[in-house]
Amino acid sequence: MKKKDLAKTPLIPADPEMNLHTDASEYLSGESVDEHGNLEAANEIIGSKEIGQQHNNL
Repeated sequence: MKKKDLAKTPLIPADPEMNLHTDASEYLSGESVDEHGNLEAANEIIGSKEIGQQHNNL
């Protein structure tokens, strides 16, 4: 577009649309998704134990 055309073109459309997108529905339950969830839970437990140990070392 030319500079003149950009000045005439509004940046916001006349009828703006609002959408909500979540990725929760994109992934179907399966072995890899379940395994990933299990790994996240395990990392939380390990992380909390490590933080507790650091507090005990102070």
